[in-house]
Amino acid sequence: MELFWTLVLSTIVVGLLLLLLHEHSSRNTTMPPGPTPLPFIGNMLQLNSKALHESFMELNEKYGPVMTVHLGPKPLVVLVGFEVVHEALVQQADAFAGRAMSPLIKELSLDFGLVQSNGERWKQLRRFSLSTLRDFGMGRSRIEEWIQEEVKYLTEEFRKTKGSPCEPTLFLSRAVSNVICSIVFGQRFDYQDENFVKLLTLVDENLHLFSKPISLLYNIFPALIKLIPGHFNKILKNVNEIKQFTSAMIEEHKATLVSDSPRDFIDSFLIKMKQESNNPDTEFNYDNLNITILDLFTAGTETTSTTLRYGLLILMKYPHIQEKVQKEIDMVIGRDRAPAMEDRRKMPYTDAVLHEIQRFIDLLPLNVLHMTTKDTVIRGYTIPAGTMVAPMLHSVMFAKTNWATPDTFNPSHFLDENGCFKMNSSFMPFSTGKRKCAGEGLAMMELILFFSTLLQNFTFRPTEDPANINLSPDSKLIFKILRPYKFMAIPR
Repeated sequence: MELFWTLVLSTIVVGLLLLLLHEHSSRNTTMPPGPTPLPFIGNMLQLNSKALHESFMELNEKYGPVMTVHLGPKPLVVLVGFEVVHEALVQQADAFAGRAMSPLIKELSLDFGLVQSNGERWKQLRRFSLSTLRDFGMGRSRIEEWIQEEVKYLTEEFRKTKGSPCEPTLFLSRAVSNVICSIVFGQRFDYQDENFVKLLTLVDENLHLFSKPISLLYNIFPALIKLIPGHFNKILKNVNEIKQFTSAMIEEHKATLVSDSPRDFIDSFLIKMKQESNNPDTEFNYDNLNITILDLFTAGTETTSTTLRYGLLILMKYPHIQEKVQKEIDMVIGRDRAPAMEDRRKMPYTDAVLHEIQRFIDLLPLNVLHMTTKDTVIRGYTIPAGTMVAPMLHSVMFAKTNWATPDTFNPSHFLDENGCFKMNSSFMPFSTGKRKCAGEGLAMMELILFFSTLLQNFTFRPTEDPANINLSPDSKLIFKILRPYKFMAIPR
């Protein structure tokens, strides 16, 4: 009798599951194809929770360049390959210009500011931010001089190590961060400033926390934030401490503000707040200022400093490439003056190496998730408004059809047959379209000036056999995080 009822209950359960799957498929007949999801958990059992992009690349072989994958109960449209990513983000820019709002970001009250906002808020803040960043020198000679000055401090710090092994993370993050600090806060910080070092430590720690699988689970099953709050509370504590720092900077600026003479980004935003104080629909308020500062500081520090750190590790693994870059620098610039942006066009190999570093390290393999702003059609599939979209940068920068040796570090990807620099349309580490990184120009200027100055002054040697250097990241869920390592900066 027990066996009979077991069989009956099993039949009922299976029937209900099939019914749910049928209802789901009938509601989404025009959505892109994808693996059949299970109720509640979606396709999670079929995905590598530590490297979603790798799972998506495998599924692409079966389902094509536009597919639907369910992260829990929520559908995610995954775009694979240059053609479809370009079609969505450039040719249908407005439809795919939304930013997917994750429950974790919302719970942390980070849905203000430049990166995570949508609609009119995002439009106003992006327009203002781009204009203000240009006013304070982004992409111009003024910021070039700031970077040249900052890299002098950095080279001096490396000289102090006297060629002994050192861990480069804090060296590079302090230097890179000071560039964006000059624009946002109107000042640079001493490398020994305790509050500055603490701030950088908090940002780095949160990057690691956001890259843990449990953060992905929070976004898929938001109830876990309340049920298993420990991980969330660590992130929240760090966010609040960072906000305390930015809030203190805002208050200092308020006390010394001169309305017709802005000194930096914060001053400009405060002036705009006063100008729009009678506008009930304004997006220029304290919350947006605070989170925009956090966005600019975080993005302006982590991506570029990680690229520098990753790049130096690659050059140590391939010392013949480091030597070739140094020979080009010596020939074009010499040792008696600081590198400048005008030198770039005379250093095609160095430029190619920098581009190949960015392609190869693939910092944001999934891209920052987008969201459709309206019902739209792509490749014959109808994507409803409000659907999460992953335009995979990994699939663009590692496509076998676009790169000669995509899985190998190869500067020749950016050189023509005459050794001249050539751009590849599939190079998009800053994404593309309306959500393209606002700081691309600044980041490229920093990379060129930091790398060329460091390699002009030092040869970087590993503490182990170059053949044993491991280039694989410690984490690759959202942002590729490099394993800790040490090097020796040997003066030239």
